[in-house]
Amino acid sequence: MIEYERITGENISALTPYFETFACGICDNTIGAVYQWRDIYVSYYAIVQGMLCIRANYGAYGDCYTVPLGAGDFAAACRANEADAKRNGILLRYCVVPNCMMPLLKTHYGDRMATESIRDWADYIYDAESFRTFAGKAYHGQKNHVNRFYREHPDAEAIVVSSETDERACLDFLERFRRMHPEFSALEENEWNGAKDLLLHRGMLGQTAVALKTGGEVVAMAIGERKDDMLFEHVEKAMPDVPGAYPAMAQAFVRSFPDAKYLNREDDGGDPGLRYSKTSYKPIELKEKYLVTIRDE
Repeated sequence: MIEYERITGENISALTPYFETFACGICDNTIGAVYQWRDIYVSYYAIVQGMLCIRANYGAYGDCYTVPLGAGDFAAACRANEADAKRNGILLRYCVVPNCMMPLLKTHYGDRMATESIRDWADYIYDAESFRTFAGKAYHGQKNHVNRFYREHPDAEAIVVSSETDERACLDFLERFRRMHPEFSALEENEWNGAKDLLLHRGMLGQTAVALKTGGEVVAMAIGERKDDMLFEHVEKAMPDVPGAYPAMAQAFVRSFPDAKYLNREDDGGDPGLRYSKTSYKPIELKEKYLVTIRDE
């Protein structure tokens, strides 16, 4: 019997090689996103014959599995998931499945698959150069906001967080950000804690944190990672009382990776405000993901 263990700060490093094998460009199979959301999604893992299996709770969809990652025995990993689902009395489902992984599941499960596209899971993909410049009519609003930010804060600078002093300034920013949002839901509180955790363990996880400073204080921060030509932004936060800080932070983060071609700003989780914001930045693609339910034989 293969036991699935909770994903923790102590074992996450051992999973790194498996995330590096994944090339479909979705956020759910990056080490930063899995680590940040591990407690929110109550994430478990097992290593099965060279493959990483993950079981997580996707809210309304309950416990389900992500497509196994790695260069090992895919069929063995699927069988382990099947046994784990049976042992736990849950429906065998695969969540956040990208198009590029469908053929693998189809090879193993054939006509037993029932698929459903979940709009709330779709990743927003952008042209990175558009964020570096905000040029053209499509980005007129963002460029105006950025110009206002630098006009009102002429001393503003973007820094890559690399010292303990920078880190403490970012932690102070997160505390101030939290105090300005007393209405946080339990989910938002967990997300905020995950962002802080990602900042503190960025070195171990291969993450880059970029901060905007003005007047001696951090007013915005972003954290993410690059895989091939795709940049993943896992965290983006700015003080709500600093006009233009959000688009200025988004631009500064992408400029810190001058060779990245694409930017993945993750999904909107069905939040109307996030959907409006992410759409306003003109994505070039919504990377579709599916819920795949495996029917009994």
